[in-house]
Amino acid sequence: MRLNSRFGGATLPKIETIDLKQEKAEPYKLNESYEKEISGNLSPRLCAEIESTLAQHKQVMLFINRRGFAPIVQCKKCGWVAQCPDCSVGLNYHKRIGKLVCHICGKTQNLPNICPQCGNEVSMRGIGLEKIQEEVSIKFPNAKTALVSSDTIMSREALERLVKKIEDGEIDIIIGTQILAKGHHFPNLTLVGVVDADMGLFGTDFRAGEHTFQQLFQVAGRAGRGEFPGRVFLQTYQPEHPVIQAIVKGNRDEFMLSDMESRKMAKMPPHGNLIAVIIEADKESVLKKYCEQLANATPTFENGKIMGPIAAQIYQIRNWYRMRFLVSGDIKTYLQPVVKYWLSKVKQPVNVRVKIDVNPQNFM
Repeated sequence: MRLNSRFGGATLPKIETIDLKQEKAEPYKLNESYEKEISGNLSPRLCAEIESTLAQHKQVMLFINRRGFAPIVQCKKCGWVAQCPDCSVGLNYHKRIGKLVCHICGKTQNLPNICPQCGNEVSMRGIGLEKIQEEVSIKFPNAKTALVSSDTIMSREALERLVKKIEDGEIDIIIGTQILAKGHHFPNLTLVGVVDADMGLFGTDFRAGEHTFQQLFQVAGRAGRGEFPGRVFLQTYQPEHPVIQAIVKGNRDEFMLSDMESRKMAKMPPHGNLIAVIIEADKESVLKKYCEQLANATPTFENGKIMGPIAAQIYQIRNWYRMRFLVSGDIKTYLQPVVKYWLSKVKQPVNVRVKIDVNPQNFM
């Protein structure tokens, strides 16, 4: 079933891009006595639209799908980066709790005052939800803001309370992740700003374009759902990217046809079959030896191949090390018997886990 209009006769929002190559975000200071300027993330045009919207007593939503304050904590002198000791990912700084947090295992650490390797000052890089709130609080000091992420909304009841406050007009600017991307109706919300529309375009998943289109189109749909028309601004360094253009023009069907044609050429689902085989072990030596044995035992079969092993995108999770194989075949190739036969040829060691993911939705 296709929905060609909005409920209640509301018009679709006008979607525009802001080219960050041409329009740089203005820096800001934490206060008048603070000499150092902080790099901003909201372009002058978006700031002007926010100011105009607030003057009309309407609501604004700023979307960035990244929790915390800064995803990278690093020493600029020696290059040290704060990393989780149990996972091969960097720690994210969460200013609200004053901690470094691993977004994979949840481990927390104190933020070091100085670099633990060379003793110099550490710096924050990248942007998260909390940093956008800091910038908003400086540039729009009279606006009432609310952060909406899995860090701030811990239960359904908490979300319902926040939604009620937004509906009652107690919040001026909502700064949220994908939690608010769909399923909510705020009649007084007329402006949506996507802080970083490029964030999901270049992932390792062949569905990156599809996921970005779905997410940003849903976010855009929060604007102008009542009697007042809505506007959406996508801040981007790539305004001519096919996915961004499809969102701006509302060309869902054209985008789907183009994306499907690309998958057909690459024999990706639904025009091909994939099985990811993830090998995990608590010792690297055991993992590498077992994967080497599997690689030497890979069978040949018609219209398909087995690729790997390679390190998983997140190589270590909770002190378990991870390698991946990818088994591919055309749409008529039945891969499960191939994988079953292949794995049976090599004895699985103790403390090794093998996970089979048919047509995987996640390539991490």
